[in-house]
Amino acid sequence: MGTETQYVAEFDEPCHKCANPIDLKFYVWEYPTGVINYTDEESSGAEVIDSGFNIYNAPPEESYHEAIELIKSLLSFRFDKFSELFVDIWISNYKKAPKPTTIISIIGIVLGITSIGMSIHQAEKKRSAIFQEAHNYKDQYKILKETEDNLDHLARFISSKKAEIQTTQELIENLEKKKSELEPIVNARQEVIDAIFLQQRKQLEEGIWVERGISFLLGILASLIASLIWHFVSRLRKRSEKNII
Repeated sequence: MGTETQYVAEFDEPCHKCANPIDLKFYVWEYPTGVINYTDEESSGAEVIDSGFNIYNAPPEESYHEAIELIKSLLSFRFDKFSELFVDIWISNYKKAPKPTTIISIIGIVLGITSIGMSIHQAEKKRSAIFQEAHNYKDQYKILKETEDNLDHLARFISSKKAEIQTTQELIENLEKKKSELEPIVNARQEVIDAIFLQQRKQLEEGIWVERGISFLLGILASLIASLIWHFVSRLRKRSEKNII
C-alpha cells in the first residue's frame, strides 16, 4: 500500500503572559499516501485543548492556481484544455479523498442534468408562449413572411456561391485547355533548342581540334624559322671570325 510517512511539528517558545517555557510536539503518520493513519501529541508547560491535521501532497495555493487555469481556459473557449485540466483535478482529488469526490461528482452530474432539463423546458415554454401570443392571422402572416424572406436570402446566397464556384471551375478548365494546347509547342521548341545546342557543341569541338592543329603547325613552323635564323647567325659569326684571323 505504499510507504508510511511520519510528520513532526515542534513549537518551543515562552508564554506571552507568564514567560514560562512551552514545548509542543505533534506527530502525524500518513499511510497509505494521502490518508492520515494515526496522530499523537506531546506538551510541556501548556495543555493542548484541540488540534486538527490535514495532508496536502501539494501546497494549497496549487489548487487555486488550477482553478484559475480552469476558469481561464473556459472563458477563452479552449474546451480541450478545460477538459484536460478538469480530468487532472478530478483524478487528483479522487486520489486524496475517493468518497467525497465521488459524491460531489454525482451531485454535480445530477445538478447539471437538472439545469439542462430546466433550460430546455423554459425554452420550450417560451416558444409555446410566442406561438400562443400570435393568436390572430395577422401575426401568423408576419411570422411566415419573415420566414419566407429569410429563405429567399438563403436561396440568393446559395445561388451566388454556386455561380462563383461555376466561374472558378470554368476558369480552371480554360487554363487546363490552354496548357494542353501550349504543351506540344513548348516541347517542340525544347527539342529544337536542344538540337541547336548539340550542333553548336559539335561545331565548337571541331573548332577546338582545328585550332589545336593550327597551333601545333604554327609551333613547328616557328621552331623551323628559329632554327634557320640561329644557323644563319652562327655561320655569319664563323665567317667574320675567319676574316679577322
